[in-house]
Amino acid sequence: MEHIKYLIGEAWKKMNKDQRVESPCSQTFVELAMNLARMAQCMYQYGDGRGTEGVETKDRILSLLINPVPLA
Repeated sequence: MEHIKYLIGEAWKKMNKDQRVESPCSQTFVELAMNLARMAQCMYQYGDGRGTEGVETKDRILSLLINPVPLA
């Protein structure tokens, strides 16, 4: 588990560094990819929802992807 956390940290460092470099992709695409990575980290930071007990992961996924955000 600690090694996986280390790998995730290293991947974030690389992604943040690469975000500042000229890219053949549009800035919109780069921002979308970074936001997708942020969302995945948020959803799965407490496990994958299968190997751990509890409902944190399920609640996070439902909150981010399924349940609408109230506007009023």
